[in-house]
Amino acid sequence: MHRFFLPPEAFHGEQVIFPPDIARQMRSVLRLHPGEEVLALDGRGDAFRVALTYVARGKAGGRILERLTATGEPAGELILCQAISKGERFEWVLQKGTELGVTTFQPIVTKRTLRKEPGAGRWERWRRIIREAAEQSGRGKLPRLLDPISFADALAAAPGLGLLPTVFAQKSVRAALDAASWPVTLFVGPEGGFDPAEVAQARTAGVIPVTLGPRTLRTETAAIVLAALTLAALGELDKPGPRA
Repeated sequence: MHRFFLPPEAFHGEQVIFPPDIARQMRSVLRLHPGEEVLALDGRGDAFRVALTYVARGKAGGRILERLTATGEPAGELILCQAISKGERFEWVLQKGTELGVTTFQPIVTKRTLRKEPGAGRWERWRRIIREAAEQSGRGKLPRLLDPISFADALAAAPGLGLLPTVFAQKSVRAALDAASWPVTLFVGPEGGFDPAEVAQARTAGVIPVTLGPRTLRTETAAIVLAALTLAALGELDKPGPRA
């Protein structure tokens, strides 16, 4: 069943009015017709089984048949503080991080960050990438994308246990998470890595440096490997697949 994350204003009692971009996708790409069922998600944990009543050019609506509790979410908060990177690297992190189970993306600016601030168009593209990845992967909630902040501010605001991969670390992710609980905050540096002073700053803040193995990974690879190892260590990758 096709899944669509919708804004709050799309729900009108027992009726659902789909935004024009989704309506166009239904008609021109998915070839959906009245009578077919889809799953509409409110991004907050509820899912609605909807029977389509009309699908036209830029317009689509349906009737709610059943309200469900959406699945596909980790047991707690996984925050990824990712240094803004150039080109498509940051977009790759958003897409794959969403598929894995990251609940919050916090873009950060570090000493070695090459790209400081995204434009409005880029920002909307990032949100669309997250939404489409959440729909494809069976997420029950839309991951949050926060405004960029400095590395120091991210350290100060980070909840729970913090992990930061560095080539100088000896402790594994699994060892660092031994007996840990949610939330978990991950810090990943830019193309040139974290400055040594930033690593020391993170240690002072209680963040644990961890190793991702004997090879040097690109920033986007490090982010996904770190998220996957964290979720695996917390038992999240042992769960069955999404049901709604």
